[in-house]
Amino acid sequence: MKLKPMLYAVLAGLSVSSVAVADVTFDDLIGTWYAETQHDGETMKWLVKREPDQSYAALFLVCDGENLSWVQKERGQWKMEGDEMHTVIAAFQDMNGGPSDQIGKQIHYENLELADDELNYEQKGNDNTYSFNRVKDGYQVSCQ
Repeated sequence: MKLKPMLYAVLAGLSVSSVAVADVTFDDLIGTWYAETQHDGETMKWLVKREPDQSYAALFLVCDGENLSWVQKERGQWKMEGDEMHTVIAAFQDMNGGPSDQIGKQIHYENLELADDELNYEQKGNDNTYSFNRVKDGYQVSCQ
């Protein structure tokens, strides 16, 4: 009799894992994505919009409470190759105004996972991981 509850648990786990593990396609990534993390007492916020023409625009904010402490804007190109996403930065601006060595920088991402409207991936070659939620186009991000 104890075997029956265990079988139900295994079957439930299999059905959940099969939903969570799906190949991420180019079309899956089109749209607006938002992420927010805490680091050293500050809140980091990312808003990325990927277009069907393979362009993207990104806005990065660092907030100290409701005060904005840093802004970065970025534009570029993105594409999928196999199961990896690749970006190339074409325009870069940060509020500190320093010279940018980011133009032309290529960044590669792997281990893309999409479950419902949550997208997770890792930056290839280091331990940076990202978790984004799909939001509606026109979504506004601020420190407030």
